[in-house]
Amino acid sequence: MAADKGRPGRRENAGWYMALIAIILAGLVVWGVLTLRIDVFSEALKGEKAVAMLLVVDDGERPLCTEVLFYHPVSDGAALVDIPLETGALIASIDRVSRLETVYNPEDLTPYSEAIGGLLGRSVDFTLRMGAQDFEAVVDLVGGIEVFIPNAIETQIDETLFRFPPGGVLLDGAKALSYLEYRPLGEAPVERTDREHRVMRALIGAFGERVKYLRSEDVFPHLTKRINTDLDTRSLSSFLAALGRVDVDRVVLQGVLGNRRILGGREVLFPYYDGKLIRDTVHRISESLAQPGNYTEGLATVRVEILNGTNVNGLASRTAQLYQSFGFRIASVANADRDDYSNTVVLDRKGSPDAARRVADVVRCDRVHVDVNDDRDQTVDVTIILGKDFDGRYVKE
Repeated sequence: MAADKGRPGRRENAGWYMALIAIILAGLVVWGVLTLRIDVFSEALKGEKAVAMLLVVDDGERPLCTEVLFYHPVSDGAALVDIPLETGALIASIDRVSRLETVYNPEDLTPYSEAIGGLLGRSVDFTLRMGAQDFEAVVDLVGGIEVFIPNAIETQIDETLFRFPPGGVLLDGAKALSYLEYRPLGEAPVERTDREHRVMRALIGAFGERVKYLRSEDVFPHLTKRINTDLDTRSLSSFLAALGRVDVDRVVLQGVLGNRRILGGREVLFPYYDGKLIRDTVHRISESLAQPGNYTEGLATVRVEILNGTNVNGLASRTAQLYQSFGFRIASVANADRDDYSNTVVLDRKGSPDAARRVADVVRCDRVHVDVNDDRDQTVDVTIILGKDFDGRYVKE
């Protein structure tokens, strides 16, 4: 009888042992999952395309700055494409043309990311968002960002005073946020794009310079608290490591160009050629970044003269914007010696056939000639004379 009384206790102990084993096994499974978790950013770098990262700073409701960062490990090259707040597009999720900010939700960037992917002609791989206070804290965490401010700013908008000296300035978090929030009345859109580029490029540069510090055990947890991203901590660490390999002075800067019209009582930026220009630009950027070595060689140093050989008003100016979006420098824009050119012609003024060919390729022009003489304008490398066969984007066959 005594032996029978002990059996329930032994069964109870066995139950505890089984529960303990189950807990240990569950812990091992969790540990294994965490340890063997795939680094999705590093995996994405194994693809043929540049990785696209959506970077957003917002005020809690609306974006203050939206940029798409492209990075390719072959060249360790990067590019930033600025997306103005008022950019319009056909947004699939609401099935109508509207400003991209219409679908912006700081708690869920998926609709916004998908809309931007549709605009650029390629999907966004990852997203990274900072609210205004988080952006301020992150800038302070990296010790401030150095931004070149071309002209002194001292103006009051509503009740806020904006004051910035010219030249290279080290901005702390509060100042960097203020510079990003600065919206003077009548400011040219290109000036705002340039300001957003300067801020985001400076932040990327600061990340790269202090990558070891940011990835350290003492600092990294503080950084992750301030950044909302679809990267896990391991992948975010890999992203920071990639930024450490980027030469920030050679980051390609691009923006969305287009016509501005009023839609529903609000200004909307409609990208040129129904968005084909920005899609072509992004495609060219991706191809350039995939090339090892000097991926931007020559583009920013080719000085292009654009002459309108037609009677279409403003054609040369619009074409200049096209070439600027491809990274060329515009030496001058003017009318040609006559307005009845039938064919578009590209002239090599410097004896640099590669430069002339690059200019011609942008508009698919087959007529490339050499016109070098001692009396030439030394500020012009390539001249393009627009003819009647040019439709504003390409030369028609």
